[in-house]
Amino acid sequence: MKRRSLNRFFSASPLLVTAALLAGCAGGPDYVKCPELTAPEEGAEAFMRIDETGEIVNARLNGVRAKCEQVGEDGVSMDVSVGLKVKRFSGEDMQGGVAQINIVGLIAEGDKVVSSPPPVRYKAGFAKGERMMYPVVDYKVTVKQGQRLILSLLPGL
Repeated sequence: MKRRSLNRFFSASPLLVTAALLAGCAGGPDYVKCPELTAPEEGAEAFMRIDETGEIVNARLNGVRAKCEQVGEDGVSMDVSVGLKVKRFSGEDMQGGVAQINIVGLIAEGDKVVSSPPPVRYKAGFAKGERMMYPVVDYKVTVKQGQRLILSLLPGL
């Protein structure tokens, strides 16, 4: 009788160990409310040229999504996904090419800009005949409590 209860215990042990390990892995990052994120009207649209042909393309902000995590005592790490709409203007014989889109993020506190991390340079590659694309650019920055992030496209002309 004693042997049977020991066998049951040992046969259930791997299941208990697996459950304990999985429970330890269940915890994920602790997300917090993101600081204010804005884009001025003047920076929501920019024009640039395709490198190979010199053709002008239009880039616009097409939505922003952010996830934020607490970092240290007063920092917030922001993982920002910036949606873009990039459009060519020519109507015929659209050759392939690459347009570089520059996105800058300014960190502001009140009315004062406190830092300006280097811009993100995204290269949008157009295939031959492709007129429009909707890429998503990832941007990561850490701000302090009470600060805000201002996103803007930089013109390339």
